[in-house]
Amino acid sequence: MSLFSYPEHPKVENRVTPPPDAVDDEPEPSAPPLELMDKVSGYEYVSFEVVEVPPPVAFFDENGENEPERAPPPSSPQLTEQEARQALLKHVTTRCCYGKGAARDMAITKIDHSCAFHYTLETFTEKRQTAWAFEPYFGGTVDNPSTDHPPGPWDIAATPSSSFTGSITQIEVPHTASIKTCHICGGVGRKRCFTCSGNGYEQCYSCHGDGYKNTLDGEHERCFRCHGTGRRRCWKCNGDGLALCKGCSGTGQIKCFIRLIVTWTNHIDEHVVEHSAVPDEKIKSGSGQVVFEEEDEKLWPVNHFPDTTINMASFQLVQKHATAFSAERILRQRHRVRIIPVATVHYQWKNHSNTYSVFGFEKKIHAPKYPQTCCCGCTLF
Repeated sequence: MSLFSYPEHPKVENRVTPPPDAVDDEPEPSAPPLELMDKVSGYEYVSFEVVEVPPPVAFFDENGENEPERAPPPSSPQLTEQEARQALLKHVTTRCCYGKGAARDMAITKIDHSCAFHYTLETFTEKRQTAWAFEPYFGGTVDNPSTDHPPGPWDIAATPSSSFTGSITQIEVPHTASIKTCHICGGVGRKRCFTCSGNGYEQCYSCHGDGYKNTLDGEHERCFRCHGTGRRRCWKCNGDGLALCKGCSGTGQIKCFIRLIVTWTNHIDEHVVEHSAVPDEKIKSGSGQVVFEEEDEKLWPVNHFPDTTINMASFQLVQKHATAFSAERILRQRHRVRIIPVATVHYQWKNHSNTYSVFGFEKKIHAPKYPQTCCCGCTLF
């Protein structure tokens, strides 16, 4: 048999059935020695460990780009006294220990209107990594370095399925492949069976190697699966002691090549500007209106909102994203501002004076100090 020919496996009849708990726990084949790999121009640094490839330096001429003109944001809707009361009554009906009397009879003395701002910045990036890889060689043409010069890691075309969605793809770098003798089996295509350590048999799973089993009647009879020997032919190698090489799948040869791993990531940062008593997490969950949205290769910070806090937050996050992903190339950016209307309702009920908040277009309620509760073990919202 030639060193690189397909191995001839003996034809074995009555192949052994794997035991019910059989697990092919043979470890994955190790990588071949790095010194056996070909020297590929432009990829001298590559090993079997994944290595990040920094993206080419991108220049952005801020002087050549004019700051975009932006329309002022719309004003927030105003809540009437009747709407404020109805929203609270609706909320109270969902709380088993809240009384309706306070919501129905309280005197609403004042309503302060404001807006919470939810700013979100997304930066969609691409990262490229390289590493040597190998797989069984089943024949066919091989794109080796002699056919052409391999392209650089950032010169290989790769497109994400959709923008602002994380994904990963792996590509064989053109003109880097070669055929090698399998380093695990030495080109034979078979190796000592891992399951039975080459013995060709293993302990019988039915009698656990005893050769006999106890019946329901208390009898001690010979195990019918192993016929009293306490062992059975190995299910993996069928008693041969040699199993198919996992590295080359029995072909005796492996194909080695440089693999490019392309990872697209959507980095998201957000900031909430809220001056009322409503917690930020509730503001994020409230229904709002997107009043501003932009998308481009590189964004200018928001600077036209009347609340300077949101302008400053945008400036800080845009600056952060400009330098935070040095090993990745920025493909696209987008940011948006969502406003959530907030009404702080001042009320008087009996000897209680306090406030509650109505937020979002669906008029959610934040009333942790509602004055009429009938038990002390409830969580107040």
